[in-house]
Amino acid sequence: MFVYESKVRVRYAETDQMGVVHHGNYAQYYELARTECFEACSGMSYESMEADGVMLPISEMHSKFIKPALYNQVLTIKSIVKTLPTVKLEVEYEIYNEANELINTGSTLLVFVNKQTRRPCPPPESFMKNVRPYFT
Repeated sequence: MFVYESKVRVRYAETDQMGVVHHGNYAQYYELARTECFEACSGMSYESMEADGVMLPISEMHSKFIKPALYNQVLTIKSIVKTLPTVKLEVEYEIYNEANELINTGSTLLVFVNKQTRRPCPPPESFMKNVRPYFT
């Protein structure tokens, strides 16, 4: 299992008139955290993987809202990868406010895709070499 923590400060543009984060922004929070987690775990960037001919689009996304995130709060986003990636990469998220209260949970399912054929493919071996030790 691999767990990575990211931080993000809620910007005014992400909130509604009440200072509450609009639900659509959680997808961006997941992406920010997932990208940092991906790079920390694999030693690769999305950009370098795409240069090697593999893309990683989202197939599914789920989100549960427990408490509101508010303007100017610093949120902690835990990205959790519980199983060794195959053709699929599953990431779970837990978002905490500054009081360390769980305010959101979510998950994404991504699929490794060949850039030319746009068909599912195994992850690059360079990615797997760096990721395997976390799941043994």
